[in-house]
Amino acid sequence: MQSYLNRPKEFSHMDREGLIRVVEDLHNQLDEVIVILENINDGIYLTDGKAHTIFLNKAYEKMSGTPRNKFIGKSMYQIVEEGLIDSSGTIMVLENQKEVTIEQTLNNGCLALITSTPIYNEEGEIILVVTVLRDITELSRLQEEVAHREKEIIQLKKYMESRKKVIYNSKVMESVLARAQRVARYDSTVLLTGETGAGKDVISRFIYENSSRSDNDFFVINCSTIPKTLIESEFFGYEKGAFTGAVKTGKKGIFERADGGTVFLDEIGELPLDMQASLLHVLQDKIVRRVGGTQNIDVDVRIIAATNRNLQEMVEEGSFREDLYYRLNVISIEIPPLRQRKEDIFPLIDHFMNFFNLRYGMHKHFAENTLQALYEYDWPGNVRELRNFIERVFILSPSDIIYKEELPVALQSKGEQFIIENEDMTLPEARSRIESLLIEKAFMKYRNVTDAAKALDIDPSTFVRKRKKYIDEGFLSEKKFEKKQ
Repeated sequence: MQSYLNRPKEFSHMDREGLIRVVEDLHNQLDEVIVILENINDGIYLTDGKAHTIFLNKAYEKMSGTPRNKFIGKSMYQIVEEGLIDSSGTIMVLENQKEVTIEQTLNNGCLALITSTPIYNEEGEIILVVTVLRDITELSRLQEEVAHREKEIIQLKKYMESRKKVIYNSKVMESVLARAQRVARYDSTVLLTGETGAGKDVISRFIYENSSRSDNDFFVINCSTIPKTLIESEFFGYEKGAFTGAVKTGKKGIFERADGGTVFLDEIGELPLDMQASLLHVLQDKIVRRVGGTQNIDVDVRIIAATNRNLQEMVEEGSFREDLYYRLNVISIEIPPLRQRKEDIFPLIDHFMNFFNLRYGMHKHFAENTLQALYEYDWPGNVRELRNFIERVFILSPSDIIYKEELPVALQSKGEQFIIENEDMTLPEARSRIESLLIEKAFMKYRNVTDAAKALDIDPSTFVRKRKKYIDEGFLSEKKFEKKQ
């Protein structure tokens, strides 16, 4: 087509029939070009050098959500003024005399990437502007999803990093961690004691991650969950053909695989007596022998053991080897139950709530009176029970705020039970406790001093004085009485 346009002199010497043939050829080529443009998936929009619309294809019509007769014959200035589009790449090209690429939201909600390119004549004047429109709605959605996933990954990484830090606020746990930090640098065997769910596994990992072996493997074995018939092969491995069902090539045991690393033996008190002797052999001689094997294999492994049982009593009963007990009990660390470190409850609640909010993409939190009920509860299952409880109420609660009424009855009434069950409390202490609870409940309900005092049938000045008294004495938290914005 361009070759004809570049030969104006030849046209002047053509006869009428020749000129007709040229026009027909041009027309045929133009039809072919239009067919091609109409079948392109990208939107195509052509204007002349004055921004008057010459052509747009079906794809542009579909993406814009506007019939083409609304565009044909109009200038882009008029089209923008009528609100058919909010901005024009064509106008930008004519104003800046260069190619322009912009993102634009079309009337039908599609997000499009628009590139407008100028076409010049021999004098350097713009005679055409070709605009290509590409629907990037799906691409944009995918980019947003990727960005969201990347953000989640970053947040999860932060959470995983936070797992390396023990969540606590109590002096007693500060002492536990200080002791764990000191022993971490040595290879001595450590025995962790404490109730089920108190956090022995967390402290074991803390010791490992702060040790010189932290770059090597950390294996966790729960001695109570491995069948007695499989304990020996799990611990020490086996040679090929050692027993029916064995892997043909043999298998390394935990201690062999953990060479250079750390093994955490949880529930060590559940280990059968015959396996206690084998474990003692590993601790003393630093060697293992696979089941069905004849060769000793050197292993360099640090042992951290844990139990919720009294091993000394088990030694006296004959259910735990005395020599193994002393081998394990080189350094002992007792993890106190959660009821003895109440200061850790709120930080743990925050930690678990942040985790579940991140995991499920929500923004849930506990109401103030709910937090108080959780604080008063004894948590016999300790941190594990607290975590499982939070996950349960998180999932079952229908709203973003979890109210006290949604808690099990045992948790709802714990604050009141505490007063009756605490036999060591003096009468003045009990009176203070009851008054402080009533003051707190009234304020939580009415959120202002006047109505709260009226509900308790006391003067507002008396309410304020008693509130200050119990805050100073530690029965109340000043934070609970801050006004909500």
